[in-house]
Amino acid sequence: MMIRKIPDNFKRIYSKEDIAYRVYKMAGDVRHWVTETHEEDGQQVLAICVLRGGVFFFADLLKEIPYTVEPSFCRAMSYSSEDNTQGNEFRLVVEPAEMKGRRVLLVDDICDSGKTLRNLHDYALKNGAKEVRTAVLIHRKHEDSVYTPDYMGFEYDGPEWFAGYGMEDKNHNSNFPEVYIIEGETVETPGKPTASTIQ
Repeated sequence: MMIRKIPDNFKRIYSKEDIAYRVYKMAGDVRHWVTETHEEDGQQVLAICVLRGGVFFFADLLKEIPYTVEPSFCRAMSYSSEDNTQGNEFRLVVEPAEMKGRRVLLVDDICDSGKTLRNLHDYALKNGAKEVRTAVLIHRKHEDSVYTPDYMGFEYDGPEWFAGYGMEDKNHNSNFPEVYIIEGETVETPGKPTASTIQ
């Protein structure tokens, strides 16, 4: 048994069991496309993880797909870790991978404004991808979004900031296995967070 310290202003919205079930269901949907790619193209889907936030979701999703998929990684930066806000500058660093003529799956933790996935989608097509699809754990629905993912685990309407399962609170708490929303400001006070028992 492990005691995990959870900040007082964190409210859990998706448990480990919720996440595992949605990842399993999503992998079932993605599996059909992966199978089709093998049968029609004779090659693997290229799955690109958006670091750092997508790493846990990416690993769990790929493990649930029963066919070979080639993993790759990229860094797409448009958030400020200092104050949990979106920045105006977008930077993209993609691990070298052959995209020409291939089907590409972009995997991220969340589609918020949609700008990251839209830019990555365009990047993949410009580099010769035959088809591009996207999978996210959470799709935040709002009028200003510029992109809709093909596969999503959860849809969320509110403006709250997320933490856990890859999502961070000012560079903290991304390794929590569940997803929380943050209510107000997080104050780092050693020994003061509430304790949660993890089985």
